[in-house]
Order: sequence, then structure tokens, then C-alpha cells
Amino acid sequence: MRHRVAGNRINMPEAQRRAAIRNLIDGLYTWEHVTTTEARAKAVRGEAERLIAIAIRGHDEAWAHLKKVVDDDYTAEQVLALARRAKFSLSSTIGSNEEREAQGKFPLSDEARKFKEDRLARFKKELTDLIKDQKEAQHALTAARQAMAIELHARRTILKHLPHERSVKKIFEQFVPRFSGRNGGYTRITKIGRRQGDGAEMVKLELV
Repeated sequence: MRHRVAGNRINMPEAQRRAAIRNLIDGLYTWEHVTTTEARAKAVRGEAERLIAIAIRGHDEAWAHLKKVVDDDYTAEQVLALARRAKFSLSSTIGSNEEREAQGKFPLSDEARKFKEDRLARFKKELTDLIKDQKEAQHALTAARQAMAIELHARRTILKHLPHERSVKKIFEQFVPRFSGRNGGYTRITKIGRRQGDGAEMVKLELV
């Protein structure tokens, strides 16, 4: 019987196996290829491709959510970029020092207040330059924030399986555009001979 046995165990204790798989996948994403034994390559290949698939699905769901509100691709991209730069709304104001104190915030000097007010006004102008109608502009900004939350959930899901956040960033910035529209098959395994000593079959696992 095979009770509580799933996947390729690669002849390691569970904690050690988990760490080895995480580090191999991280190395694959960092360098886009790793040299390892055939058994380990087959053990990590499915997980490596699954994480890329999660990123693509999260990105596509976020984009689809935004496009329900903003039809034009260029405008949607600009609104999303603006939402990432600052958290604001068209009704946002810079509160008085009394209001800030009630919220547990530090008071602002006149210079700091002017800087924040100018910055907020600049963001509002950028948004209304993209979408003239204020109600539609605010609706688009809200949708962009919701799209960011959808993608953030995918990022956090992937980060649970990787040791470094930089790999998650690379997945979304480089691999999602590269593999978007491709249904799996993000990696390939190439045999490169046997290892001296134990004769283990060595392979190169790389992103296509």
C-alpha cells in the first residue's frame, strides 16, 4: 500500500526534500536553467510549471477584471500604473492637523502639506486626463485596485513555495509576458550524460 506517499520523494527526508525543491526552482527562475540529476529535474518540473501557470492565471484574471470597466488597453494600462504609484481617490483630501492627530498621525508643516496637496492634485489630474468623466474615472481607479488585489493573491500563493521574493517579481515581469497564451510546456529537460562516481543521469532543466 502507498499510504501518504505522493509525487517523487527523491530519496530524501521531507524537510530536506522540500528545501531542495524550493532551491532548485528558485535557481531555475533566477538563471533560467539548472544542471541536476534526472530524478530531481522530473521532481521539480511540474511544480515549476505550476507556479508559472498560477502567475499567468492571476495576471489574466486581474486584467479581465479591469477590462470590464476600461475597454481601451492603453487607458487600462495607464490607470493600473497610476493605481500602483499612489493610493488615492478623486474625493481624497489632505486632512487638517487636528484630523491627523485623531487618526494617530504626525502633524504636517506648511511645506509638507503643500507638497502632499500638490502631489495629490497631480495624481488626480493624471487620472482625469485619461478619463474625463469623474465618476467613470473613479470607477476605473477602483477596478484597477481590485485587479491589483487579484494579482497580489497570486503573488502570495507563489511566494509560499519560493525562498526569495525576487523570483516572484521575475515571474510576473518576465515569464508572464513570455508564456502568456501558452498552455503549459514552459520547461524542457535535456540529457547531458552521466555523473562520474555514481553514474547518475545528469540533465539540464531550462525554461523554453
